[in-house]
Amino acid sequence: MISRNQLLEEKYGAKFKWFAVLAVIIGLMASILSSTMINVALTNIMAEYRITQASAQWMSTGFLSATTICMLSTAWLLKNYGARAAFMLATALFFSGCMLGQFAPNFNLLIFSRLLQGAGAGILQPLSMALVFLLFPANRRGTAIGIFSMVVVLGPAVGPTIGGVITDSLDWHYTFTAGLPLTIFAGILGWIFLPDRTEIGARSRFNFISFGFVSVAVSCFLIGLSNSQFYDIGDTLVAPFLAISLIALTIFILRDARSQAPLLRLQMFRNLYFTSTVLIGAITSAGMFSSIYMVPLFARTVLNASATDAGLMLLPGGLALAAVSPLVGRMVDRMPPHRLLFTGIVLFFISSIGISFSDQFSGFWLVAGWIILSRTALGFILPSNSTLSLSSMPPEHVPQASGALNFCRMLGGTAGVNVIAVLITARSNHYETDLMEIGAADVITYDEYLTATSSTFQDCFLIAGIFFALALIPACYISWQSSIKKGPVQ
Repeated sequence: MISRNQLLEEKYGAKFKWFAVLAVIIGLMASILSSTMINVALTNIMAEYRITQASAQWMSTGFLSATTICMLSTAWLLKNYGARAAFMLATALFFSGCMLGQFAPNFNLLIFSRLLQGAGAGILQPLSMALVFLLFPANRRGTAIGIFSMVVVLGPAVGPTIGGVITDSLDWHYTFTAGLPLTIFAGILGWIFLPDRTEIGARSRFNFISFGFVSVAVSCFLIGLSNSQFYDIGDTLVAPFLAISLIALTIFILRDARSQAPLLRLQMFRNLYFTSTVLIGAITSAGMFSSIYMVPLFARTVLNASATDAGLMLLPGGLALAAVSPLVGRMVDRMPPHRLLFTGIVLFFISSIGISFSDQFSGFWLVAGWIILSRTALGFILPSNSTLSLSSMPPEHVPQASGALNFCRMLGGTAGVNVIAVLITARSNHYETDLMEIGAADVITYDEYLTATSSTFQDCFLIAGIFFALALIPACYISWQSSIKKGPVQ
């Protein structure tokens, strides 16, 4: 019996692979756009629902946590049901989240809609990366990964701009509607061009117990981290959640190590080359998502920019990334990827230090210029790191490796957003308290507020840059191993 994959190749030729990747990339674009468009509308949402910044933060954190958790289900879905079924499930979840978010009558339902969107996005990201490696030969993967990486970070750059225009000219509810056309188009393409299941034999059972433990671990970690903005580390709203997270994570690791159907193949991390790329991915995502969270807030609170201008501040960087990623992807096929990776990490560190000097007197293009440099750096990092990571795994382990890499990336990004939110609250309280003590007054003036807020963001940008420099350690190991072995360590 001729498989669906063979029929697709006979009907469309080799180009069906590009149509298949295009389908998941468009779906991924829709999910990433939606995840970032909402950032510039947070102040509007806070005003409408009368909530604090800490509560509004869960609009981003809820999405990222659901994305992180559901990434671990992609390998099982791909193996047991195939790419097409997995993609249609992800599309349906995301579509439902968009529809619910548009008409949500209260904040709790709005958070639930973000969880649905995040679940769909979590299935999509590892699926798209795994398909690139399964459908394309080794000498074409760099180019395909370059296009994939362009979409991954172009969305966060363009999303705030679109979200700002929608928020200012229409209403923030329509930021949920904006993802629907792309989602529907991606679903149609996926139904036509994506391959079915290629595995032979009975389907395996999903490891719901391990999935439950990792869900508890991630959720409690984020709740504890978020609450630490307002309470001491030993408070009952912080310490117990962090303790439960640690316990759940430990049980998950011990259980999955002995499981016949592990949710995450922990043996992969014995490959130090692969582990190094995962660490770089987590640190890079922490830096990227924290900047995506901080820059619009900095623009609106310190520079007093509109939602549209706050989004436009990220647009030039997104255009730079769109130009750089495909070029770097092609370079990955022609030169050692570890050199491109190292260059990108150094450039991102420089941009993080540079933007930390921005204040209320900084011009639009000064801030945008540092963002352009950071996005150019990401254009070097993402294609090269993804290629190095998945190339270090045998083909049969690529779906699991893709899930692990993307899981750790999103966990890093989610933790980065939460840590930055904690730091913003802590440093803001610190500077405002100092100003009140100096002035011996209970209330500070607007100019003093701007000075305190500006200093807060300067500190947070600087801390993010210093943390990002830690990626140089695994990058040095990768460079060393690549120079010795002339390629990834298997």
